[in-house]
Amino acid sequence: MNKSWIANGVTATNGFFGAMSIFMSIEGAFDIAAICILVSMVADFFDGRTARALHTTGPLGVELDSMCDDISFGIAPATLLYASQLREYGLVAAVPCALLAVSCAFRLARFNVKSGEVHGYFEGLPCPMTGMITAGYILSGVVLWQPLTLALILLVAYLMVSEVHYPDNKGASADQLHWQALVFCLVLFGVLTFLAPSSWFASLCLAFIIFGILNTWQNRRKAQRKRRKSRRNAGDHKEL
Repeated sequence: MNKSWIANGVTATNGFFGAMSIFMSIEGAFDIAAICILVSMVADFFDGRTARALHTTGPLGVELDSMCDDISFGIAPATLLYASQLREYGLVAAVPCALLAVSCAFRLARFNVKSGEVHGYFEGLPCPMTGMITAGYILSGVVLWQPLTLALILLVAYLMVSEVHYPDNKGASADQLHWQALVFCLVLFGVLTFLAPSSWFASLCLAFIIFGILNTWQNRRKAQRKRRKSRRNAGDHKEL
């Protein structure tokens, strides 16, 4: 019996609840829309594990996963943010929200193309994080200043297509995890949670997002220092 339908069914569940989130946003049921995104995230967590457990991994599952992820973690969060808090801005808000959805699609396509090259880290912000922070923000009941929300949407869209590294917890990585970045983000999480306890989940996601930026910056500075030192050493050897 072909068992691939089981894993593909889990993946389709991801897309189903992503689509339901979009419809709930249109209907004005924003908390339900946010919960649907979280359910999609759970399905996304289990679909690959189900396929590997049943030995049914294949190209169909990979393509289906990417399409469902864009629905659930690109289009659905963009629709939810626009419908719940940004509608009054019209096109000014619609464009950043559309960029969020398109950036998610680009991120997923790049991940599929470079899956054999990138190991030990995620290149760019993982798409599920977009869904998680959006859902956590909506469910917290906190309402940010709308221009700040738009700026954060553009930041997240950029980070998905960027070369910022995020830990994937799947094995050894050449990236060093810097304790300074970790401590800063833990303090940030604590402060934000203290100021708005209901925002703890969104604050945790934001801390993770900022950690990737800071840690990547520190790793790149370290690599630059090594290159400069190597060039100096090479120059010294030539003089000798």
